[in-house]
Amino acid sequence: MKRIALLLTAVLFCCGARAEEIRKVLVIGNSIMKHGAAPQLGWNTDWGMAATAEEKDYAHLLHRKISETAKQAKAPELQLARIADEKHMLGWDKLKNSGADVIVIQVSDNYRGKQTREVFQKNYEQMIRDLRGDGNPIIVCVTNWGGPTKLTQMIREAAAANNVLFADIATPGALPENRAGSEGHFTNGGVNWHPGDRGMAVIADTIYAAIEPALKQKLAR
Repeated sequence: MKRIALLLTAVLFCCGARAEEIRKVLVIGNSIMKHGAAPQLGWNTDWGMAATAEEKDYAHLLHRKISETAKQAKAPELQLARIADEKHMLGWDKLKNSGADVIVIQVSDNYRGKQTREVFQKNYEQMIRDLRGDGNPIIVCVTNWGGPTKLTQMIREAAAANNVLFADIATPGALPENRAGSEGHFTNGGVNWHPGDRGMAVIADTIYAAIEPALKQKLAR
């Protein structure tokens, strides 16, 4: 009888562990996440600007870190997506109910609306709530790149108000050595504003550090 009980406990434990697998990682971003070819800019590839290879952009580096931590037979799916109107911080309906276990929100660099709590932060917080839905994904809000602004603080406050994680890439983004211009692969100023390989690694490390405790806790259940 005791042996049967132990077997049942083991079965239930295994089932529970399977239920907590990381099945999908959703990265919601902009050109730093993925940018199609733009020969007029000297950019002829289709991954995060301005990494020198797809495996060196932050989304793929982060996905690799998560996969290595999860140690699953099947690596999580990586989905890259954009909101419809980053300029006004609107348009994420198609991303609701994504089924993602980890959601990275890296938008604001292209925002051109009013930098106020009533406009930007209100919309940003609604996006967090809608993306969370009825599930319990790990959500991390990532700041703008290239130096702290009013948006940096509002993203921090939005994350805290909705009990999700926060990652600051604005601070390292202000350092010239993390910009593509310091690496000498491109000549266009707009491309060189983006993170180079060093910057992409810093972004991935910063985001992973923010989610690591919650990720390990989720995998241990």
